[in-house]
Amino acid sequence: MQEKALSTAKLLDSLNWPDPQSRFSGYSVAIGISGASPELVSGGLTSPKLDSKTVDTNTRFDLASITKLYTATVAAILSARGDLDLDASIGSWMKVSKDLESLTSTELLTHTSGLPDVWQEQPSRQQTIDSLFSLKPKIEQRGSMLYSCTGYSLFSIGLEKKFGKRFDEILQQLVIGPLGLSETGYLPASHTQNIAVSCEPSEGFEAGVVHDPRARHLDGVSGNAGLYGTAADLHKFFSEVLTGNAGVVADAAREILFTPVVDDEWEQCVGFRHNDIQRLGKNKHFFSHTGFTGTLAMVDPASKQIAVMLTNRLVCETTREQMASVYQGFSETAVA
Repeated sequence: MQEKALSTAKLLDSLNWPDPQSRFSGYSVAIGISGASPELVSGGLTSPKLDSKTVDTNTRFDLASITKLYTATVAAILSARGDLDLDASIGSWMKVSKDLESLTSTELLTHTSGLPDVWQEQPSRQQTIDSLFSLKPKIEQRGSMLYSCTGYSLFSIGLEKKFGKRFDEILQQLVIGPLGLSETGYLPASHTQNIAVSCEPSEGFEAGVVHDPRARHLDGVSGNAGLYGTAADLHKFFSEVLTGNAGVVADAAREILFTPVVDDEWEQCVGFRHNDIQRLGKNKHFFSHTGFTGTLAMVDPASKQIAVMLTNRLVCETTREQMASVYQGFSETAVA
């Protein structure tokens, strides 16, 4: 990790800031070593609207799929405690259809279940859950990496049924509360808090309304997306994931999170992806995850380095190539 303060000019250049196409109004970054205070850099506006607030280090962003790393950590903690066997069939601990019962939690959390990445959204949370539980995995895809938010949603709903409480309460009990992550959580109160709008204004979303449609149809609480947080809180969370110094993430849980399960170019773990050449370039040895709202988290268990980038730029068809360049530029600027 760089010993000198990060060059803000170089950082903004790597982020392609200011965005000439106005898809990206604000950013917040945390860079540092596990256990030490991170360097925090933020700027821009919480929304492209001219009357928006200035982004500061306390601004919460829609984390999108980085939520999956929190869900994976819950799974790893429960496994390390002996409360959940990740390699047992999910039918052994939650009531599901015969089509789903042989799947394992590990498959759900490593995108190897064969479940499709979409399901038919319904008017209510319960109807959406019923639709989710009616899905059938693609047998020919089972065991192969096929990125699917569905697996994480199904897993978190399963935990709700197992423990009799909603997933946000489970996460609060196991991770957010013990680590004191006061700026992390689902369903932020948009009218009272400092929140970045996670989409283009033309789409009509408001601050605090989760962008991911799957999470939105589950009332904002899902294992695949829905969390909001600050860059500083993410650094604190990943610091514990890397070291376990706060006593929340045990060694056995850490081993689960950083052991590749899928033997392919991505080296998918429960949660993290390793060897992401496309996004991290020369820092491919980092474990990482991105989010559709323009977020990136990368950690290195060996050096204990952490780099977090939060923006409100969507990774859609028109920005995908640009964001791939941004991810790589940021990773190479933040970590030297």
